[in-house]
Amino acid sequence: MSRSAMVLAGVLLATACGRGDVAPASSTTAAVPGTENRAQPSAAATPAATASSAPSAPPTATPDAAAGAESPSAAREAPDDPRIEEIRKRYAEIQADKALTKSEFRMACPADEGSAEIRLHQKNNAVSRAELKDIAAGDAGSTYQFYYDGGKLIFALNDAFPFGDVTATRLLQRRYYYHQGSPILCTRKSVEGPADQVESLLHKAPNEPVDCSFAPKVQRLASAVVRGAAATDELKKLLCPQPPRRTDR
Repeated sequence: MSRSAMVLAGVLLATACGRGDVAPASSTTAAVPGTENRAQPSAAATPAATASSAPSAPPTATPDAAAGAESPSAAREAPDDPRIEEIRKRYAEIQADKALTKSEFRMACPADEGSAEIRLHQKNNAVSRAELKDIAAGDAGSTYQFYYDGGKLIFALNDAFPFGDVTATRLLQRRYYYHQGSPILCTRKSVEGPADQVESLLHKAPNEPVDCSFAPKVQRLASAVVRGAAATDELKKLLCPQPPRRTDR
């Protein structure tokens, strides 16, 4: 074999090996203490950076499809998927709409085992954006932001509350894109650093595709939240710790 042929073979082999380095699955969400029985943090590939109005939420970023990576059970749409571009466009329109009216309500779990704060942004009696702050007992929890088009969820952003200490704070963010009621792309960002720098690090971190196993639960949350206070009982089932099932015969 000629030298040039050997070099070419080596390059192709190295490239093939690199394809196995996909983002880890969404199991790291469980690392947030105290949230084992709560809705798991997650965030979809999403929009460009805009400040979130949700209470205590880390800053949002616009839908930003991760480039070219693949993982089992994850949506494999290309970054230039026209559906993703349409979601980004609608997201930007909702963020820029100053005519949305706001309403808020709160929900408490039994036995002080957590609570939730919900904020709805509406126009012509239709919810365009909703924010859910899921507060677990202790310091754990997360914030969700839901975006709707024609009453259907199109994008969800989920930020876990910061955890760790001043020198090593960790942030985890998940993003979900939906089209016609189904998730088409799910990503996450995860960073760790000094408390005063970690949000900037998160903004710069790449979105890594993950499987969409939590997307149906996020969608159920979004469907309940959009109904406002009328969905309080359903939200309690989705967010509050549930008593263990009795096994007595």
